[in-house]
Amino acid sequence: MAKDFYSPREIHFTRKTARWVIQNLGSLRSGFWPQEESGYIDIPIGKRAAGRKAPFITPVECAAEITARMERCGIDGLILLAMECWDESVPSLAKYLSMPEWAVKKGYKKALYYIASGPDRRWHDTKKRKGESYQEFRIRRKKKRINSRRE
Repeated sequence: MAKDFYSPREIHFTRKTARWVIQNLGSLRSGFWPQEESGYIDIPIGKRAAGRKAPFITPVECAAEITARMERCGIDGLILLAMECWDESVPSLAKYLSMPEWAVKKGYKKALYYIASGPDRRWHDTKKRKGESYQEFRIRRKKKRINSRRE
């Protein structure tokens, strides 16, 4: 079952949290973190600790990060945004873009895999992996899939 709420500390840019952020992109861009829907009302006890930054900074930073990641994916990032944020269907996107439905689904999946690269952006060089562009990522994934079929 998909989780309906993530706190800012739980956002690690996995596929699930990336999809959740994209689905709530409108409120995050406005500077508001979506509220958890439950019947429980939390009444604060004692003094509230002062934060180090304004409350709207975290949602805006999260929205900017996911937007930057999607922009690197080009048309596939737009497909991901349309399906998750605007609730567009695969057949309607296929008609709008003059693409076969399988290509729309594939673009959605590849873009989601690219942006869900963990806390560090996929195009940065790290100790664990070499940075790669979206096009390099797609080529590597295709080669990996072809090699796994041969085995």
